[in-house]
Amino acid sequence: MIFVASTGGALEVFDYAVYGFFAQSIGREFFPARIGLPAETLSFAVLAAGSMSRLVGGIFLGRLGDKYGRRIVFTSSAMVAAVSTLLIAILPSYESLGVGAPMLLVLLRITQGLCLGGELPGAVIYAVETAHAKPGILCGMVFLAVNIALMLAISINLGVQMVLTSDQVRAFGWRIGFLVGGILGLLSFVVRRTLAETDEYARGVSARHREPLAVLFRKHAASVLTGVAAASLVGASSGLFVAHMPAYLQTLHYAPRKIASAQFLYVAAISGCILVTAYFGELLSRRYVFMSGAVLSALFAPFFYVAVTRHQVSLPLLFLMAGVVASFANGTYACAIAEMFPVDVRFSGLATAMNVGLAAPMAIAPLAASILASTTNWTFSPALVVVLCATFAFVASFRMKRHREEAVSVKMGNESLFQERK
Repeated sequence: MIFVASTGGALEVFDYAVYGFFAQSIGREFFPARIGLPAETLSFAVLAAGSMSRLVGGIFLGRLGDKYGRRIVFTSSAMVAAVSTLLIAILPSYESLGVGAPMLLVLLRITQGLCLGGELPGAVIYAVETAHAKPGILCGMVFLAVNIALMLAISINLGVQMVLTSDQVRAFGWRIGFLVGGILGLLSFVVRRTLAETDEYARGVSARHREPLAVLFRKHAASVLTGVAAASLVGASSGLFVAHMPAYLQTLHYAPRKIASAQFLYVAAISGCILVTAYFGELLSRRYVFMSGAVLSALFAPFFYVAVTRHQVSLPLLFLMAGVVASFANGTYACAIAEMFPVDVRFSGLATAMNVGLAAPMAIAPLAASILASTTNWTFSPALVVVLCATFAFVASFRMKRHREEAVSVKMGNESLFQERK
């Protein structure tokens, strides 16, 4: 059940990564030079628009998930997202379609974001509401599946760079990743139809609200803000190390194949460590493990950017270290946020917190880093984005435990009330 539920979140990360890898090629295909703005910047702007649409999609799908059930959200959103990804793969370029090409690209990216906004939060919900004893381990498995999808995206990028020439990549090679993603999305829809509703949600039928969003923002606004701040660290790190890094490192004269190999090590390191950090979150406290990750991220990011600029440290080693550092937050944040909300508003709360906290930094971070790198003389200027989000996350970690205990108490009260009524 957890594996099937994770397929949507995996597709979400896969699509985001593929777009980031080929952002330069996509920009040249859909944005002519006479516009006056760099094609790469416009390409990242489209990526930002699609990521920001996840905010609306996550809130809307979270409301439906709390009101009508987790399963119906999964089965309906997967199909639309998969079709949108396939259409991007076959979308004509600006030379063939004119101004309609970039307009359709933006429309399809926004549609993807609207549908995928509830996928990753929904998978975490399945994990939390399925494993009552150690939900952190299953949440770690969700993100392991997501990172496997990211490794697949990196492998496709590496394969395309090795097999095709630069001109062939710009002409059609970038479409291969979207074609694979769309096919996998359709398979996900077929398999996902076998999912059952979670037991905890089914038992709490009497506690459902007619308008869960109103209850969420009236009673749990502080928990939403805490979750947003915590998730912002993961969003900023992913936006920089996955989407922005290929284009940035190429300006520093790193070979595309070397960049793809280093990014593969980055994701492999996260995948190898994420279950370990999730386990320590169960053994010690998710709050403390996450707090450690925030501190390490703030310290490591400036070092990383100075090192890659000076070419003094091995690029694979730097990405390997970055993956270990990122695993502290990746393995703990989602389960900690989910546990801050009772079951009646859990989907809405987690989807809102994760999509605002992830989508906004993932959308803004590559664009902000690109602007900082081109307008300042500081070699570590893009790292300021990570440092800022790590600071927010560190402050938020002090409130995680307190709000999580309140959420657990509310949940226990709802279950006791249900037993009495029964």
